[in-house]
Amino acid sequence: MDHVHIQLDMTTFLLITIAMVVATFIIRFSVICMAGSFEMPERLKKTLRFVPVTVLPAIIAVEILGSGSNMEFNLHNPKVLAAIVCTLVSLRFNLIWVVVSGIASLLFFQHMLS
Repeated sequence: MDHVHIQLDMTTFLLITIAMVVATFIIRFSVICMAGSFEMPERLKKTLRFVPVTVLPAIIAVEILGSGSNMEFNLHNPKVLAAIVCTLVSLRFNLIWVVVSGIASLLFFQHMLS
């Protein structure tokens, strides 16, 4: 497979970045504006509430376990151990303690297993 390398000068890079920012803003703002102008069916509202709950674990699972042939679900993976600690902490404490325990346990398990 041939790879094409394109050199961008700073002006082109900034113009592309600004264009992407404007396009992203227009897409998001238009949806937000339309959301208040019509009544959504209850079923759609209920479905939309579950989108973050379903997408976030999918993103986190790939980061913890890896993907493809690099997938590793065992107790030798420090990310798996830190995820277990976070899950246990989340059963009792609030979000800040889950984050703190996640960072601390990941650093601990990376140090212990290296």
